[in-house]
Amino acid sequence: MQVRAQLLQAASDIATDHGVQAVTLDAVAERAGVTKGALQYHFANKQGLLDALFEQTLERFESQMETRIAADRNDPHGASARAYLHSTIDETSPAASTNVLRVLVAAMMTDPEIRERYSAPMRKWTRPDPLPLEQAARLMICRLAADGLWISDLLGYQDLSPEMRDEVVRQIERMTIDKAS
Repeated sequence: MQVRAQLLQAASDIATDHGVQAVTLDAVAERAGVTKGALQYHFANKQGLLDALFEQTLERFESQMETRIAADRNDPHGASARAYLHSTIDETSPAASTNVLRVLVAAMMTDPEIRERYSAPMRKWTRPDPLPLEQAARLMICRLAADGLWISDLLGYQDLSPEMRDEVVRQIERMTIDKAS
């Protein structure tokens, strides 16, 4: 593994285990098994490291979205909403980088600068579809439901059985398919 990738993984692990505030240059260098100088060769400061970590996560999310949209063979109007659903909630997808996204969302809740910087790229995938109002609203409901399911998983306040969770996802998927097509 390249040093830069090791550093990003170490930062991700620390942020996931202990929160963003625990991500220090010393802690990341120690976790990655490199010197602080080696870390600073790649990242001048903590903000640069976090920015790279969050950018990597967003790039993976975008790539996953594009791949899922291209592979979708259902109603084309709902492809983006279905891709968003699965890219958001798929715990097995490395592109979702779930743990890093959790850290990013937590940071967005408390830091207005981080919120502004990283909410803008996500708007590309969450804006209403250019469709008649009823269709656009139905697809927006699906995206909001995906966000709700993801936040529920994040906070652990719903104790859904795997069967119930799968059925919730199936019903959201059904809502993305236009019955008139």
